[in-house]
Amino acid sequence: MDKLLSRLSTSLCIATGVILTSSVMLPAEAFTITQTTDTAGNPAQPLWTVGMTQDDVGGSFMTNWLLPASPSDPYETLTQDLSASATYTLSAFTNTYMDLTISLSNTTILSQLSNANIMSFGFGVDPNATGVSFLTEGNVFDDVRLNSNPNFTGGFKNIDICVYAAQNCAGGKINQGLVAGATDTFSLRIFGDFSTGTASLGSSSATLSDFPIKFQTSAGSYQLAGSGHVEEVPEPLTILGTGLALAFGAGLKKEYDKRKKSLEA
Repeated sequence: MDKLLSRLSTSLCIATGVILTSSVMLPAEAFTITQTTDTAGNPAQPLWTVGMTQDDVGGSFMTNWLLPASPSDPYETLTQDLSASATYTLSAFTNTYMDLTISLSNTTILSQLSNANIMSFGFGVDPNATGVSFLTEGNVFDDVRLNSNPNFTGGFKNIDICVYAAQNCAGGKINQGLVAGATDTFSLRIFGDFSTGTASLGSSSATLSDFPIKFQTSAGSYQLAGSGHVEEVPEPLTILGTGLALAFGAGLKKEYDKRKKSLEA
């Protein structure tokens, strides 16, 4: 009996270990995500950078924006939180261009405000972007501009790319923006000489930075930095592998307990 139970126990450990190892060993992207010492926005928030290379193609990362209600805002008129999130998927990276698919969600839940729409957002690119175009336009965000820094107030600098919903990056008619609870998805091709790369990552690399976003609300306008919650999105296969490991391990343990109980009887 002891030998049989020992074999089942060993099988449980080995089988679970194999699945977990398979999950861990799946290829994974490794965006270089860094919080800088700089701040920008209205109100000021920490700024982040996301470095990438060709090895990151197929991977995704997220940015999140949050402005809590007064007294966090400089006007002390914001009666509820503003929030948003975006997922960026790198579908191509060469020495001359990169392709990004971006899904932007306005996660604000209206409670005190009558509206809180996202009008524009953007990011810096290093080495500098030399051109940008849509591969696929969004239903809301259907205009993009290169070198739009003057239209982002709040101390943002060197913003190469601005995607906007209304007249320009500074805003426009509020009803043209992305409303609370809505999501818009679009794809960009960003051109540049990425062969030289960045100082920190070396050749054939690029860094996106700052991630300003503009809200227009019934309490005023706010430009936030995508900061504090920049994170890499786990690969679906890695998540699946971990789930299979847990499920398979639970099944083997159940069989182990059943055999043990039968032998003891």
